Amino acid sequence: MSDETQLEDRLPGLRSSRFRITSPPTDDYNCIAWAVGETVRWWSPIDDDDHYWPAELPRLSEEADVSVEDVANALATVGFRECQGMEIEDGFEKIAIFADEEGFTHMARQLPNNRWTSKLGETWDIEHELDAIAGTNSAWRSFRYGELSLIMRRPIDSG
Repeated sequence: MSDETQLEDRLPGLRSSRFRITSPPTDDYNCIAWAVGETVRWWSPIDDDDHYWPAELPRLSEEADVSVEDVANALATVGFRECQGMEIEDGFEKIAIFADEEGFTHMARQLPNNRWTSKLGETWDIEHELDAIAGTNSAWRSFRYGELSLIMRRPIDSG
């Protein structure tokens, strides 16, 4: 089975959209790290020495649900602020935060071509249409990303 077919099985919304795999699977980083431009550490508020979380923010127990607010607070430490609209804005990069009834599920980063890029758990990075990853109809719990919950942006670092 091809990598693309595996992804379409896990995220059925990809079947009717254009997407492409942009990197091989790795567990070096997750969707939060990828969205903020990092590829060397896994971001998580779960109290675990193996994961990064901004020191000024509280850690959560293993059983806790991570909220959109938890993630938004972490993103604020690296310059992101809530905004309206998904359109490209000169001088800014945007991220989209997804959630379901239990809380935060996924994050994607907007690309200059108005498509989005996501790190899918411990699997691939992909370029995709934003709505193609939404929903809860995946047979794989870790790929049930829910719905778009929040858009944030930060100025693009020109240095």
